[in-house]
Amino acid sequence: MKHTFHRAEGYLKAEIIGKDPEKFIRLCMREHVKIWHIVRKNETTLICFIELADSNTLKKWLKASDCRIRILRKAGLPFFMKKIKLRLGITVGFIFFILLLLILSNMVWSIRIDGADVKLETQIRSILKQNHLYEGSLDLFIPDTGHLESALSTKLTKVTWIGVSKEGTTYKVSVVQKKYPKPKSVAGPRNLVATKQAVVQRLFVETGQPVVESDQFVKKGQVLVSGKIGNEKFSRFVSAKGKVVGETWYHSEAQIPLVSHYTLYSGNVYFKYKVKMWQAQIPLWGIKSKPFKQYDRETTKKPIRFLIWKTPFAFIREDYRQKKTVERKLTQKQAIKDAIESSDKKLLDSLPKESKIITSAVDYKKVVNNTLYIRTHQVVNENIAESKAIDVKKETKKMKQKTD
Repeated sequence: MKHTFHRAEGYLKAEIIGKDPEKFIRLCMREHVKIWHIVRKNETTLICFIELADSNTLKKWLKASDCRIRILRKAGLPFFMKKIKLRLGITVGFIFFILLLLILSNMVWSIRIDGADVKLETQIRSILKQNHLYEGSLDLFIPDTGHLESALSTKLTKVTWIGVSKEGTTYKVSVVQKKYPKPKSVAGPRNLVATKQAVVQRLFVETGQPVVESDQFVKKGQVLVSGKIGNEKFSRFVSAKGKVVGETWYHSEAQIPLVSHYTLYSGNVYFKYKVKMWQAQIPLWGIKSKPFKQYDRETTKKPIRFLIWKTPFAFIREDYRQKKTVERKLTQKQAIKDAIESSDKKLLDSLPKESKIITSAVDYKKVVNNTLYIRTHQVVNENIAESKAIDVKKETKKMKQKTD
């Protein structure tokens, strides 16, 4: 047990040889040098353990007791450090080797992306790189898989589902891309018919015979451009092509709060880094308990691996994002403007390309409990034409009946 207590300070196992070795023991004890496990080997020799002391002092006491010393063993931290100094190159190389293995064990070696085309894969790798995930990056500084999935889902619009998983030193990204239905092409002769009721504004006909004119009211399904050209005696069927712009009408309702509270992030982030050793957490960087008055905290815990083994250590990163609560007050005029802009944008997103809102007007408005209730209508110019196949046999039969 004594050896354990003196291991840090260092001690010697030695033979004290002389006519009166006990005198040396008495001198050491008088000077408070600790000696233990004293065993007599013979009349002139004692074997004992001696606390490490100044060599000049020991020489002085040996001379005073007319004894000599023979060291059998040296033990303790001072002798261990001396050995390390003598083998400094080997020691440094060994430590560097262990650190290198530790770094390589916690490095990302591969990122697999399944289910994405080349263009989408490039986008995914770019987003992952913004979140510190790329081949060669340290896994300790990468956000958890949930955060990565959220970042990818937010920025990728052509994805139905995306999942991120980790297998050892490999990250796997599984993607399900959106499949848009191919537009149905109507084969053979066809008419252009109205998709909804409207007032015709302009016609742009490439092939076919227009059967309506500007400022004419049309109903849904009504023929706008006929695929039958010629007269009753000499006619033929073609595929009508063109665009018919019609004036259509829409209604929308909205609720806009005049007083609202929302949270804004200032952009300031405070980082804390810790190492968890069993149940203890040792701070490495960041000692402030509350860096901001208002903040959101996000904790990422990464286990530290060594080769294929999971160590009892973990690297912890805490992100403190500063935030503030802002109150927004709107006048009735501002609220109406926001409601109209929101309704117009939502409507345009649902309409064909090149559609244009001509006017937006308020039909009804009322404020109840600091909330504006509003109903608006929009006048829109849009392409109302769609292709519809012609039943050639049926049309030919009708023509024969008229001729007869």
